[in-house]
Amino acid sequence: MTAVKPVLDAFLELNLVLALAAIVWIAARYVVSMTQMRHGFVAQLRALKILCLCVLLSPLLAIGAGLVMAMYSVEGGVAIGDLAVAAYLRGDIAMPATQFEALLNTRQRWIEQTLAGENPIISAILVVMALYSAVCILRIIRDGFAIRGIVRSSYLWRSSEKVDIRLSDRVTVPFAVRGLWRRHVVLPSHLLNTPSDMRFALAHELQHVRAADVEWELGFELLRPFLFWNPAYLILKFQFDRLRELACDQSVVSRREINAVEYTSCLLNYCSNSVMRGSPRVLNVALVKGGKAKRVLRQRVIALADAPAIQPTMPPLFFALSVAFAVILALGAASLQPVDDWSHDRLMLSTVVNLERLEARNQGN
Repeated sequence: MTAVKPVLDAFLELNLVLALAAIVWIAARYVVSMTQMRHGFVAQLRALKILCLCVLLSPLLAIGAGLVMAMYSVEGGVAIGDLAVAAYLRGDIAMPATQFEALLNTRQRWIEQTLAGENPIISAILVVMALYSAVCILRIIRDGFAIRGIVRSSYLWRSSEKVDIRLSDRVTVPFAVRGLWRRHVVLPSHLLNTPSDMRFALAHELQHVRAADVEWELGFELLRPFLFWNPAYLILKFQFDRLRELACDQSVVSRREINAVEYTSCLLNYCSNSVMRGSPRVLNVALVKGGKAKRVLRQRVIALADAPAIQPTMPPLFFALSVAFAVILALGAASLQPVDDWSHDRLMLSTVVNLERLEARNQGN
């Protein structure tokens, strides 16, 4: 149990930082929606990727925030527990010391109860979550072998230094995937009969490869078995899927050899076919289904219309957002660090708690 406890503690911190990241992203989207960059989906996708990187690097960011605090001799740091103890000792929190200490140790007590298995409800929830995680892992393995089989059975049509372009009779939707050493773009064989559709589909998938969307999607899927229960993960995953397609559309039509009108017409035709047939034939028409289909499709058309006016580089606004993401998550991760039981303030709180218990015992006698 002693070895598992730090892992569970770190996992809990990761989920809390992820929740903070989702809140930060929603706030950032609101700010961006009021600027002229509200249709700059390429820059928005880059900013979201930076935010996700900050989440993954949050332990290092927390260490950096602590070093900065120590450099400027900031007493107590930024940990929520340390700040709460300092506020209590100043008299800002009116509560019996024993109750305050119990509240302060809620996280530690919850971890200990979880590891001990004393609460049957918590144990049942953990068992269900573990079973669903196992199902997710099995699905990932199954899909991995299925994709591997499709790639191996496909025909190698073109090959470059890093990417193989393949044709397959087993798929109706083009997709990009990567193996251990190479990336693959698999196209339906029937696209050979429609050169324009083949051109657009190939340009679309190669843009996903250039933007490293394949690796990011793989990373999100590998995290699903461990974070599926966290709404923050679902929010960020949905936002990534949405921006991935919008940014890809803009990047494709921003090239001179791709006509935006023809590309848009192709997208509209195949979105219409996907709705009528229940499955898409070409291009990635993700999210163009269900109750939000019209809104998502409208966003993609607007993104295509605005693409020539959107600068491919990240504007200063999103550079500032990226810095803000790093600072906020650094402070947030540092604030979640465990409280030092041997700090001066904690020793004083422990003394107050002992005096309060002694007084209660004397009154009882």
